[in-house]
Amino acid sequence: MMAFSSLLLRHFAICILSIAVVNSTSPFLQTTPGREWKMVGYLDMTNPTQQCPNSWQKIASPRSSCGRNNSKSGEYCDSLNITTSGASYQTVCGRFRGYQVGSPDAFRNFSGPISIDTFYVDGVTVTYGPPGRRHHVFTYAAGVSEINISSSTCPCVAGGHLPPLFVGSDYYCESGCPGPVVDDTVFYYSDVLWDRQQCGGNEITCCNPPDLPWFCKTFPTPISEDLEVRICTDEDIDNENVAIESFELYIQVLPYLNTSMASIDTYAIIGITISISFVVFFSLGVLVAICIGCMVAKRRSKGIPVEKPPVYETVGLDQMQIAVEAHHSYDVVGNNKATEQPEYI
Repeated sequence: MMAFSSLLLRHFAICILSIAVVNSTSPFLQTTPGREWKMVGYLDMTNPTQQCPNSWQKIASPRSSCGRNNSKSGEYCDSLNITTSGASYQTVCGRFRGYQVGSPDAFRNFSGPISIDTFYVDGVTVTYGPPGRRHHVFTYAAGVSEINISSSTCPCVAGGHLPPLFVGSDYYCESGCPGPVVDDTVFYYSDVLWDRQQCGGNEITCCNPPDLPWFCKTFPTPISEDLEVRICTDEDIDNENVAIESFELYIQVLPYLNTSMASIDTYAIIGITISISFVVFFSLGVLVAICIGCMVAKRRSKGIPVEKPPVYETVGLDQMQIAVEAHHSYDVVGNNKATEQPEYI
């Protein structure tokens, strides 16, 4: 029990610490009324208690990190699903910290046609949606060298291969190799990737993006699909790899709206409106009846008789004809010849 409590407290402390650090360094994660930030992905291999996800391979030294799975040869992407628990969101923010291993080639591809579902980069991709319906969020690319001028360097270096159109400008790229000679077996741990530091040689402009190491992307419409992080290379890991030391991913959760209940909610509103209208009109009717009763009671208390409406008797057609003849019966000089008025029964 004590061990469990200690473990729980330790993870709680790590979570609080990570959120505190993010809030103090991220220019994006500011709380907006009705829209809260939710951490959906987190990895910190500098913490000795952390392990790599099953789909990634742990690199123990010289820096504890996670790379492509060494059980797979050739070009490949190793995927990590980041669940969003069905939350609706429109903005994704995050940051990655990694290292160059061997000779990654940024956006240069040696394996023919590329798409968002293939290994279009030597680096890390963030997307949402399942295979076949992936949508690009952000890409962290690793170039071969800070010095070399070739298609294997970052796009910020002259000659570097440009990213695919679906990536656009939503990417960062840096190399960890400071010299012109690249060794496929070297883990370049002295220069952390995507940290806005040590962009030497020809890639000095690679450190220009002001938000490094953070990215933040807002989509035109809300999303509720899971995110996906992939480590990709288009050659065998004996030749190149990208090691992730840490990352954080956040979504800005939108207010909950169950669209499937929209029609039901509409009918409910109509029903409530009708019910309220009935109650209002019924209450008015009762109020009018009470007022009339009060007026009648007041008149009676003062001795004022309450007038009754007149009662009219029905007159038969024969009696009506007699009355008409008597009314119109005159002598030649205009005197009424009727000696008496007809009697109505």
